[in-house]
Amino acid sequence: MREWQLGKLEGAKIATMSAIYPSQIAAFQHNLAKFKASQFEAESIYETTQRVRQLVHSFEDKGYEHVLIVGHGANLTASIRSLLGFEPALLRAKGGLANASLTVLETSDCQHFHCLRWNDKSYLENESFS
Repeated sequence: MREWQLGKLEGAKIATMSAIYPSQIAAFQHNLAKFKASQFEAESIYETTQRVRQLVHSFEDKGYEHVLIVGHGANLTASIRSLLGFEPALLRAKGGLANASLTVLETSDCQHFHCLRWNDKSYLENESFS
């Protein structure tokens, strides 16, 4: 999955951008409804979440039992919570996804989703992954 296109923020250090744009970086990390993507020539919240929604909906008639989507945490956090019905202000309310974490959603119609597992890293406790 292509990650969120962040325009002028791409490749920049978070600490540097936080010093220059404190309210916008705080919005990106905590309340996406306040993030002004156009200020950075970035993909909007709507654009990034719709891109994922369209991908998920493309699986509807394929007959797949399971689908694995791998991507960047910022995009996946916003997109998964959007699929679950969260409003933009709440997409990051519980924080983001950790690196290497597993989140499992279930749907019977590719329209309504239930979260079975969120941000799970318990599989990393297995000795063979250490």
